[in-house]
Formats: sequence, structure tokens, C-alpha cells
Amino acid sequence: MISFTPLTDVDSMLLILSKISIFGGITEELRSEVFKRLEIGFYKKGEFIFRTGDEPTHIYIVKTGGVDLHIAAEKVILHKKELGIGECFGEASLMSMHPHTASAVATEDTEIIVLSRHALNQLRHENPALFSLLLMNIARELARRLKTTDDILLHYFHDHMKGSS
Repeated sequence: MISFTPLTDVDSMLLILSKISIFGGITEELRSEVFKRLEIGFYKKGEFIFRTGDEPTHIYIVKTGGVDLHIAAEKVILHKKELGIGECFGEASLMSMHPHTASAVATEDTEIIVLSRHALNQLRHENPALFSLLLMNIARELARRLKTTDDILLHYFHDHMKGSS
């Protein structure tokens, strides 16, 4: 298991972090409350960040490198999404408190910024308004992803039904 260390150079990350949807609408003062809780970890190419079935512990943000999210069942692997710099993942499992439904693998040597479940719970007690805003932003992001999934399914079934008539 990778150990994470505190993110000390937050200033170099402000541009990336300010563009991440889960931090949207948060003032600079409140953003610094979140940023001081962030940590960083390093993964080598091909290394798993988490696997399907693992218990969720963090929200992950790609700082450098890339990550492939995929779902595997029996002998089939479905590549869900390739993630690049500034993209966030893992929040759905963390919020649902269910094991990860996908695996995340570094596609190259990759730095990952994380917000741990513990840090999120600290925010809940220390700054309930900020915690609520983060959860609302996470819920919005998950709703966008659900709509994208719905659109993909509708497109697939529309094409499939058209082909069978």
C-alpha cells in the first residue's frame, strides 16, 4: 500500500485544484482549509491505485501522469475512462461507503493528490458549511456522470434496437 505525505507546495497546485469541480464555488480562504488536508502519493506505471472490491479510503486527483479506470468481470475488461491531470476519481465509492466497483491503474509514473475519508470527516466537525459545499459539489459531479452513463446506454440501446428491426 502506498503511503501518502502532506502536500506542502499547495501554491504550485492552485491552478489545477481551482479547476476541479468538487472545489467549485469555494472561496480562496475555504479552499486553503481543504488544501491543508491534502496529501500526495506516487505510483509507478502499471501499479494499482485501488482494485475492484477495495474499501474506499480517499478521493483522488491526478497531479501528473495518468490513470486508467476499468471494470473487469470474468474475462472481460471494460475501460471506463482514462484520466489525466486535474481529474478526480474515487469519490463515488467514498460517498456511497461501498467497495470500489472499478480498478484504477497508473498508465505511467503518476503523482496523485488525495483527500482522505478521515480529513473529510474532520471537515464535517470543524467546518460544517465547507463540508456541505464539498458534498454538494461531489453530488453534482456524480449526477453529471450518471447523466453521461444514461446517454451512453440510451445511445447503445437505440443503435441496437435500430439494428434489430
